[in-house]
Amino acid sequence: MCKLCFYLVFLCFGQCFGVIYHLNETEYEKLPRLSDLENYEKCMEESGGIYCVAHLELYNYSNSKLYTLIREYSDHALKHYNYTKLDRGICVTQTCKNYARNSGLDINRDLAVVLEGCLNETMIKKYGLSARVYNKNCDKKSDKNQLHIDFYDYVFLGVFVTLLMLALIGSFCEVDKNQKKEISGKTFIACFSVPENYKQLTAIDQSDPRMSIFKSAHAFRTLASFFIVHAHVGLMIGSAFTADPHTFEKAYESAVLRITFSGMNIVQYFFFMTGLLLTYITLVKAETHRFSWKIIPTIIVLRWWRLTPSAAMVVAFSATWMRHLGSGPLWTSWIVNGSSHQCRRYFWAHIFYVNNYIPEDVVCVFQTWYIAADTQIFIAAIVIHFAIRNRSTKFKTIALTALLLLSMASPALHVWWQDLDAFSMQKPDVYRTLIDDNFRRLHVLGHNNLGCCIVGLATGHLIYWLQQNKIQYPNFRIGNLLCWCVIPMFIVVLYFSSLFIHDGERPSLALRMLFAGTNRALFGFIAAFWAVGVVMNFNGCSKAIMEWPGWVVPGRLSYGVYLLHNIFIELGQGMRTQLVPVSFYNMFFMAVGIFTVSLVLAIPFHLLVEAPTARLMKLCYEEKLNKKTN
Repeated sequence: MCKLCFYLVFLCFGQCFGVIYHLNETEYEKLPRLSDLENYEKCMEESGGIYCVAHLELYNYSNSKLYTLIREYSDHALKHYNYTKLDRGICVTQTCKNYARNSGLDINRDLAVVLEGCLNETMIKKYGLSARVYNKNCDKKSDKNQLHIDFYDYVFLGVFVTLLMLALIGSFCEVDKNQKKEISGKTFIACFSVPENYKQLTAIDQSDPRMSIFKSAHAFRTLASFFIVHAHVGLMIGSAFTADPHTFEKAYESAVLRITFSGMNIVQYFFFMTGLLLTYITLVKAETHRFSWKIIPTIIVLRWWRLTPSAAMVVAFSATWMRHLGSGPLWTSWIVNGSSHQCRRYFWAHIFYVNNYIPEDVVCVFQTWYIAADTQIFIAAIVIHFAIRNRSTKFKTIALTALLLLSMASPALHVWWQDLDAFSMQKPDVYRTLIDDNFRRLHVLGHNNLGCCIVGLATGHLIYWLQQNKIQYPNFRIGNLLCWCVIPMFIVVLYFSSLFIHDGERPSLALRMLFAGTNRALFGFIAAFWAVGVVMNFNGCSKAIMEWPGWVVPGRLSYGVYLLHNIFIELGQGMRTQLVPVSFYNMFFMAVGIFTVSLVLAIPFHLLVEAPTARLMKLCYEEKLNKKTN
């Protein structure tokens, strides 16, 4: 019934246009292959071997019916790749040898001319279509095995060795726990103690009993981390060099798989937690500490200090040593001239968390857009919190409601001004190129993601009030049902998102604006149901499952997993030497594998970088508080 109503809205508000929505297998086989890779290893074994990855653009010079078919099929970009642009990995010294000889050209001297002419000749003979090369990357046998280590590589190596030495020394450095805590050489080194950091990582009990109400957050962090990894693994399946792109396109016809293609808003849960924990922790701390506006810069610096060393290490690794770890036909374009190049160029933007506002920064540890957006949201949220914390309940309600409406209006206005989709839909060519206006202009911008945080701020105030008044309903059946329904409600919202992926006219501007403005807030309200249910102690298996102690360690490692997992995805992309088969079971098991490896490596990453940084931050902060007390 919901689906029927949704489509009726489309019929009322939409506009029609003509494209080809479906091709049977016979018709599809007439199209040129979207991508192809010849044998890279065999090409590089021969003396003087040259292997090129060329990106072709088809053009119509003879009113070809096939070109018209390709053009009309590609116009349905919501579910189809753009077949007017093809990707070819070709061993020029083998495949184009005859063409070069017949044309009187030298492959080494006239490489660009030989490559384009050879590929164009193939397209004309096989399909009656002409093609031009608009971009290429070539590897030569003579250039292989040349490791060019530069100054930045040595800097990263020096930092890494320093961390290892500090961890080694700190592990054998004993500090009297009863002595007055102050910064000294010994206490500084002790922050890098691996045994102590591991002990804190695996500790189950909360040091602050009032924070124990959020124990189930570890489960949500772990589950959300896995789904994020699963979504990013889709890049390896849906990118240009796919064995059967038609099978991938058919996945958009499945209701279940369309939900996964619409799941990018799962990160809204983390924005909600930012607002919730900020409000609640600050209110609890205010009971024993005197807070004023002057402390805001300190809070912001402490958060920057908490996040930056770990993120900086990953970005720096991508900019330096990662480009030396492999080779392949796609290595230069994907790694050397892709992620590594952009990380070197925009390293400063990742340090100051403005990379989500730089449209050209696409592939440098692309998942860090969330960290940038979350930091921007945190700064706005801390200012809002201090502006309303001493006001009346009525003022807080009105202020937060007004801010929520403004935050909901922001993405809606972006859709209006820039004619965007309702949300960042994962279209086939987005997997292929990582270029999407909806992603760069709507999804990743901090001000467009403030709504869920506002709901979190309000929920934090509500939870603090409930706890102060000791309000609990341990046998509230409706509350227990809501707790069980949190994840299904998330899926329902994603299902409504998936309805935008359909054949037919594009949804009207009014409908796109409405959905863009409300879907983030809906995620926030669903998360609020869970948070309030936890505080009010609704009984049921849902709470027992989500507060299982086994979630604690992976939950604490979720930041490391989030940072590290993309390294393995990029390495897999860069070292690919053959087309990847389209199998969504394979995609799931790849996600499990990458998630597991990332989780394992997140342990030493946490012990060497993340935990020492947190302990140093705590040490400096306590030192500052001690000085104020004295």
